Amino acid sequence: MNQQKFWSMRKTMESSSRRADWADGEVETEKIICPVSDGHQRGGKRLTDLSVTLPGNNTEDFVWTWGNECLLTDRVLELFESEGFTGFEFKPVKARYNGLKQTPPRLWELVVTGWAGIAPSESGIKIIESECCQSCGYLGYSGCLHSDKLIEESQWDGSDFFMVWPLPRFIFITDRVAEVIYREHITGAVIQSPMELDFSSGFGPGRLSYWMPEARAREIGEPLGIY
Repeated sequence: MNQQKFWSMRKTMESSSRRADWADGEVETEKIICPVSDGHQRGGKRLTDLSVTLPGNNTEDFVWTWGNECLLTDRVLELFESEGFTGFEFKPVKARYNGLKQTPPRLWELVVTGWAGIAPSESGIKIIESECCQSCGYLGYSGCLHSDKLIEESQWDGSDFFMVWPLPRFIFITDRVAEVIYREHITGAVIQSPMELDFSSGFGPGRLSYWMPEARAREIGEPLGIY
């Protein structure tokens, strides 16, 4: 590890072929019907805990869904808690192997609650007013041109796991977390510098309430108009 302070945690190339699927008919999401634009009809926040099917019978320490939710085994959750890491909560996950009778290890969904603010304008990310919709709350943002400017430390709340808006699907971590993942040989995740990631396409993240627990999303999001 070098002296870099912040990292991104993502699925490995191998874990891409091991992604979990939402179990058919077992996961409910909010349905958003825009009265103005048919193109804005979409799913909103998830209303139930995750229920997933897993390919094969070899479960890594981190498991990722096709929606990029990050799932943890008991081993990882216990390790993170024993290390005193902050900026996350966890939810139970109902999991089964696809077409197999074996019982998979117990899994938990990692829910990021840490915060590093809205991406600064120096990153190139900006809200595109013409794409936003007051009728249904849709928010549209341009891509990131300068990923080295993505995290502004003055906006970071000090959490070990944190989010930068409008990139809720990307999990950012501190050097402390990265070191434990390397030390304990935790499988299923790769640690990258934010500067290695491709953020060039635009973002349509929905609202913060889709991604964080209700009280936390309201606390952060209402003053910023993204709740």
